[in-house]
Amino acid sequence: MNSPFKVQPRPRADDTVIVEQLLLRYPAISASELATLIEIFPKLPLIDAALMTTDERLSKPLEAFHEDHGHIFRAPVKSLLALLAFPFVAIGALWWLVS
Repeated sequence: MNSPFKVQPRPRADDTVIVEQLLLRYPAISASELATLIEIFPKLPLIDAALMTTDERLSKPLEAFHEDHGHIFRAPVKSLLALLAFPFVAIGALWWLVS
């Protein structure tokens, strides 16, 4: 089946390549490399992070990294509650002003 369109995968981001290289050596990385990994990992595209979980070479080190440092990436509960409460407060205020 010939198609006039060629589907090409998008090139991986430089940060994704760096994270993959560091994860392949995790936990045997230096403190500066660990700091780089902690800084870059939250900024990765979600699709790249998801693909890392399915990669046989990266899934185990990624799991270990999350076990060791996952607490750094969790959103504070108070911030999430405030974010979720805002629409309800705004709707309540509008309703109060209109009635």
